Amino acid sequence: MAGLPNAPANLATSNVTDTTLSLTWDAVSYEAGIEHYEIYRDGASVGTSTTASFDDTGLTADTTYQYQVKAIATEGTESPLSDAVSVTTAPAV
Repeated sequence: MAGLPNAPANLATSNVTDTTLSLTWDAVSYEAGIEHYEIYRDGASVGTSTTASFDDTGLTADTTYQYQVKAIATEGTESPLSDAVSVTTAPAV
């Protein structure tokens, strides 16, 4: 039996505005295949992605958020959560 998938690594944010941002990370290789990634903002799931990127919207201006991601394998095995990345949205325009 294969072990758990590795946690996604190298989380990074880009295109940060007052209400949106883009999150990217290194794709996870896993013998059984990765079905999708689950994205967490401040400890709560905010969505999933089948690629190694996610656009988050509806954020509050001038607020710091913490993101983590985990990989979900095709057979349902979950990786540990990634290291957290913190980002502060831009001030309101």
